[in-house]
Amino acid sequence: MKVKVCGIRRLLDVIMVDNAGADFLGFINIQRSQRFVGLNLINLLLSQMEDPRKAVLVVEPDNPEEVVKKSKTTGITKLQLHSLNPDDIHHIKKAHDLTLIRTVGISEKISTEKKNEIKVFSEVCDGIMLDYELNGQSGGTGMQIPLKTAIKGAKIAKKTNNSEVFLAGGMNSAIMKTDMHKINQKFQGVDVNSGVEESPGIKDRTKLEEFIEICKVI
Repeated sequence: MKVKVCGIRRLLDVIMVDNAGADFLGFINIQRSQRFVGLNLINLLLSQMEDPRKAVLVVEPDNPEEVVKKSKTTGITKLQLHSLNPDDIHHIKKAHDLTLIRTVGISEKISTEKKNEIKVFSEVCDGIMLDYELNGQSGGTGMQIPLKTAIKGAKIAKKTNNSEVFLAGGMNSAIMKTDMHKINQKFQGVDVNSGVEESPGIKDRTKLEEFIEICKVI
């Protein structure tokens, strides 16, 4: 089970998360997020990583050009998108060697429209991140998608293509202890943020190490 720890803002946390065995470290460059980090700070944080290829830049771009520009500025080639349509993503993939993960927001149920959204993004992306959607926005809610609904979304994505599917939204050690086998069967990875924090943007060593240990014994 792959683990992405997101919302990293401090040099101390970069080192701590890296040493704890996370597969990916997420840096959120979205203004609406409590854990926003600018590109200059991201470059500083990257300098403390043993393997900068583990970095994921989380963005909500207005256009494809913004994605490419931010990738070049930071050197990060893995990007998690909270916007852009399938045509935009296809355009980026065709012209640039980038790994693109598209976040798809889900709430309590999957509508026909949402099912089609998962399908089309699965066709053009390297990965899908299923996160809780609230008031039309996904990410940063701390809320969980009902597991049955999330599993249904993962099945739709995998049936469409061989993209990796990650589960996000209120993840923590208690959830993994209870549902780790079900999650492991349907998802290639999990994304954790507030579930391993003392406060927004401040990671907690004990929570972090416990979460990753649970995921890595699966």
